[in-house]
Amino acid sequence: MKLTKAIITNFRGINGTISVDFGLFNCIVGQNDAGKSTILKAIDTSLNEVKLTRADYNVLADDNQIIIELHFDCEEKEYFLGEEIGTSIEAEELVNAENLLVWKKVWNVTENAVANPKTSIVRKKYSGTNDFVFKTEAQLMAQCNANAIETSKGNGDAYNNVEKREKLREHNLQNNIDFSFEFEEIPGTGTSKAKAIGDAIKKSLPVFQYFKADTSLSDTDTTIQKYFKDMAFKLIKDEIDTDDIEATVKTQLESVLQKVTTKINDVVKSAEKVEPKIEFDWSKLISTSFVSTSSGNNIPLSSRGDGFRRITMMSYFEYLAETDRTDDTQQIIFGFEEPETFLHPSAQENLFDKLNSLKENGYQVITSTHSPTIVGNTLHGNIIHISKPDNIYTVTQNGISYKTIAIDLGIKPDNTFTPLFSTSRLLFLVEGIDDANAMHHNATLYKQAGLIEHTFEDLNINIIPIGGCDSVKHWINLDLFTKLEKPFFIFLDSDKPDPVSVSLNETKLLNYGLASGTDFHISKKRLLENYIHPTALQRLVPNSVITYTDFDHAKNFCKTYADDTIRGHLGGSKVAEKHYCSQTFDELRLTWFDGIDDEFIILYQAINAKLPAQ
Repeated sequence: MKLTKAIITNFRGINGTISVDFGLFNCIVGQNDAGKSTILKAIDTSLNEVKLTRADYNVLADDNQIIIELHFDCEEKEYFLGEEIGTSIEAEELVNAENLLVWKKVWNVTENAVANPKTSIVRKKYSGTNDFVFKTEAQLMAQCNANAIETSKGNGDAYNNVEKREKLREHNLQNNIDFSFEFEEIPGTGTSKAKAIGDAIKKSLPVFQYFKADTSLSDTDTTIQKYFKDMAFKLIKDEIDTDDIEATVKTQLESVLQKVTTKINDVVKSAEKVEPKIEFDWSKLISTSFVSTSSGNNIPLSSRGDGFRRITMMSYFEYLAETDRTDDTQQIIFGFEEPETFLHPSAQENLFDKLNSLKENGYQVITSTHSPTIVGNTLHGNIIHISKPDNIYTVTQNGISYKTIAIDLGIKPDNTFTPLFSTSRLLFLVEGIDDANAMHHNATLYKQAGLIEHTFEDLNINIIPIGGCDSVKHWINLDLFTKLEKPFFIFLDSDKPDPVSVSLNETKLLNYGLASGTDFHISKKRLLENYIHPTALQRLVPNSVITYTDFDHAKNFCKTYADDTIRGHLGGSKVAEKHYCSQTFDELRLTWFDGIDDEFIILYQAINAKLPAQ
């Protein structure tokens, strides 16, 4: 279940209603006091049932309600909605017209207080007596019989409530019964069908783990402790015969407790007799923590600096990012409020990688930040820009001005580039350090083989990792190169899943006014990793059996290799870092040369053509 949208009304700095769309990775940016954390707090309020106060109500609101409405894609997953037979939320039509689950909470606000919220969902409601989703088995049977639909009392197999609703739904469709999508309030008390379904949906909603700016990401955080306690408790239940242990302990304790109980009952009134009671709660036996062995002493993590603790606890998120998730793993939405706090800029790069890895493993990440490092590495489509023009809370997600974001966050062209202008004849811009190393390696071996005369270093060409085509940092730096009229050439992955697709990277560079073959070259294959021939990996990693085509996601092939040991030797997602520069010239030619043209020579010649005369 994935969060796709939040619609928030009169909450904190929001006067009126705003709507925010979410993907797997989301970066909320804006100036100080723009209200970036408001969105995170709204999600926290809804999913973690935070009690609101009058201070959470926008004082300029036109009505007396705070409303938080969350939309979820349930992905057709199976749930048990108060019954023993599994079904899906979409199949039961407990969704809006866009086939999304809507979880809406409304708080009525008085002059002095905020009432407890009322919860509702959107559902498909059929007209007249044709509606059925909240009916009991007896009511469903009666409705089926009235419509001459074959059914019988539930037996858990051929006949059950899910089956009856399916048949009634098909009947309504065939007879063109009118319907509408309406909000249905979930009762807070009672035993109605609506409450049972509402309670089941509530238990199925994603967990929101919220890390605020003023917390230190300590190993004692409740969310982190709960994760490890749940893991340990599951191991106890699965691996240990707890019944036998409990019986042994009870036998030993009861003989003593009974003697104490007898003595108590000797002195109390007969109506106040007591009995011994022994209960077990295995989850309370586990507590986890970390210690630092600094200077030979075991120092609790809580005693180390905030930066050290944050770096250490990021390993928790890295573990989640690398651990295989199963279909029955409850979805987690991670909310980070300024996670870069206390971290050095170099550590912020590492932080971004870890947050992005969570996304790649299927978790949702929503982070608010002031960090140019994090924003600079975030894809344009994942940025949520918060601003307050004329004191009106405004959310921008499409057509965001890079210049505006740069001004808000103080993003400036990397100072590391400025010394290069005096020495470089040309700046060769690539995505990452692996690409830079690969280009140097290619040039060295091609020169040794006599196919080119000079390496890039020989020509005073500096190869600079500048990030992906969509990163804010890329465009800020590219704008600088353009203004200073410094010659540059760009090499990017095509990211194409097949030979006939259009590379989005190529489209964006063309839209920026650059010319293919003159200003940039898009790889013919999908990724840099596709230029590592499988036979090279089989040589470098003995016993590995791996093969992929030019447009397979070669990195994922290595990252998901079945054998743990071989996967480690392959390098997983870091296969290019580990193995690209170990390839021989003959192995390079297997991927760069197609029998007619050598793509590296074409790239090299295009770069040479842009070199200014000496």
